[in-house]
Amino acid sequence: MRINHNIAALNTYRQLTIGQGAAMKNMEKLSSGLRINRAGDDAAGLAISEKMRGQIRGLEMAAKNSQDAISLIQTAEGALNETHAILQRMKELATQAANGTNTDSDRAEIQKEINQLTSEINRIGNTTEFNTQKLLDGGASANGISAGTTDAKGIAATGAQIRGLQAIDLKANFTSGGTETLSVIIDSSTYSISQDTMKVLWGDGTGKTKDDLINILSNYMVDSTNNKLGDVATISISDSGIFTITNKTAGTGQTIQLQTSSANTGFGKLIGISDSTASVDITADGTGQIEAVITGSKTVAGTDSINASDWAGKSFTVEVNGRTATVTIANDFAGTKLADLLVAFNNAFDATFEDGAVVAAINNNKFTFTTDSNKFTSDVEDGVQPSLRISGDNLDKILGSVAAGSSEVGGTYTQRFQIGANQGQSFEIQIEDMRAQALGISGTVAGGNQGTVDGAKFTTVKGATNGTDSVGTEYALDVSTFETASAAIKVLDDAIQKVSAQRSQLGAYQNRLEHTINNLGTAAENLTAAESRIRDVDYALAA
Repeated sequence: MRINHNIAALNTYRQLTIGQGAAMKNMEKLSSGLRINRAGDDAAGLAISEKMRGQIRGLEMAAKNSQDAISLIQTAEGALNETHAILQRMKELATQAANGTNTDSDRAEIQKEINQLTSEINRIGNTTEFNTQKLLDGGASANGISAGTTDAKGIAATGAQIRGLQAIDLKANFTSGGTETLSVIIDSSTYSISQDTMKVLWGDGTGKTKDDLINILSNYMVDSTNNKLGDVATISISDSGIFTITNKTAGTGQTIQLQTSSANTGFGKLIGISDSTASVDITADGTGQIEAVITGSKTVAGTDSINASDWAGKSFTVEVNGRTATVTIANDFAGTKLADLLVAFNNAFDATFEDGAVVAAINNNKFTFTTDSNKFTSDVEDGVQPSLRISGDNLDKILGSVAAGSSEVGGTYTQRFQIGANQGQSFEIQIEDMRAQALGISGTVAGGNQGTVDGAKFTTVKGATNGTDSVGTEYALDVSTFETASAAIKVLDDAIQKVSAQRSQLGAYQNRLEHTINNLGTAAENLTAAESRIRDVDYALAA
C-alpha cells in the first residue's frame, strides 16, 4: 500500500484526459464535417487535399471561363447572322438591278438601299462588342495594318488586313555587284559580319548550301564582345527561300534589325558570303540560288531601263502568318524605267515602295518596317516577335517601306481563354474583320475598281454613318449600270462566303468549348470525390 501516490487515480485521470481529447476531436469532426481541421490531424493528407482543392477551384473557374467564351462567340455570331441577312438582301437587289427591264432611275432607287445596307454592315462591324471589346473590326483599333483595294497606273493591289505577328523573317534589297555589311541588332547588341572578317557579297559566287550559310551566320556574326549570333538567336532558311532570324528569348523592347551599312540605289539579289579566300552562292539545296532577300533574274538600278514585257502580268504578295495582300502588274503595263514601276506601286497600293536601305525592327513594343525616311508602324503585343514575308512569281521581290493608307481595315481579332486549371491550358479564337471593306463590298475611292472582280466599282455614299463617327461619307458597290450590277453579284457572293466561313468557324469554336465544359465538370467531380475521401469525416466512424 502506497500513501504518497495513488496510481489507480492517476491512471483514471490519464484515461479520462485521453477520452475527453478524443471526444473533443470527434465532436469537432462531427460538427465541421471534416476529418482534417488542422495540420496536426493529418499533415500529409492536408498537403495533398489542399493541392487537390486548388485544382478543383481552378477547374470550376475554367468552366466559367469557357461559358464566358461561348457568350462572346455567340455575341459575334449573332451579329454576323444579321450581316448575312443584309448581304443576302444586297445580292437580291444587285440581281434585280442587273435585269434589263430596269431603267437608270430604277437602279438609282435600288442604289439607295444598297448604300444604306453597306453602312449598316459597317455599323455592325464597328459596334459589336463584348465587355467593351470590339469583336468584328479585326482589332483595327489596336493592331490593324491598312491594306486598301485600289487600281491605278496598270497595277492592282488587293488584300485583307495583315496581323497576328509571331516570328520575324528579315529581308533587304541591295545594289547588284556591291558589298554590304550584314548586321542584326538584338537587345541593343549589334551582331555583324564586320569589314575585317566577312561581308555579304552581291555578285556571282561558287555555290554554298543553306546549311553552310546558317553555320556562317551563326558563328561569324558577333557583337562587340565576340558573343556569337547563334547563341542568342535561331537562324533558318526554308526550302522556299525564307531567311529567318528569331530571337531565342522574347521580351519587352527587343530590337531585331537587318540593315545595310550604306545607302542603296537599286534592286539586287543576295548571292553570297565570302571570307578572304572564297566567294559562295547561297542556295536552297546546293543546286541553285536561294530565293532569300531580293531575288530574281533582273538587277536594275533606279534609272536603268526595264523591259515591260518581263514585268507585265507578274505579281507578288506581302504575307504575314497566312494573311496576304497581292499586287499584280497589268498585262498592258508599258513602263520603261524603274521609276515608272515604283510610281505605279505607290498609287496602286496607297503605299510607298522605294529602292533603298530596308530596316525591319521591333522597337518600343512596335513593329516597324521602313525604307529611307518613309515608315509604316503597327502596334504589337509586348514580347511578340513580328513576322513579315514578301514573295513573288518569277520577278524581283520589290521590298521597301509600306506607308499607311487612307482607310483603316482591321485584320483579325484574337483572344485567348484560360480553359484549364494549369498554366498554358488556353484556347485561342480568331475573328476576321467583318466590315464592308474587308468583305470587299466597300472601298476608299469613288469610281474605283473593286479590284478582284472585273467590272465591279464603288460609288460614294452621302449622308451615311459607319457607327463610330458622323463623317457622312462611305463607299458602296455601284449598281447604276447593267455591267456594274452584274459584277456586284459576284462580289456579294464572295462576301457571303467569307461571312459563312467565319460563322462556321465560330460554331466550331462553340462546339469545342461545350465539350470542354463537360470535360471540366467531369474532372472536377472526380477530383472532388478524391479530395473528400482525404479531407471529409466518416460519420459512422466518428460517431
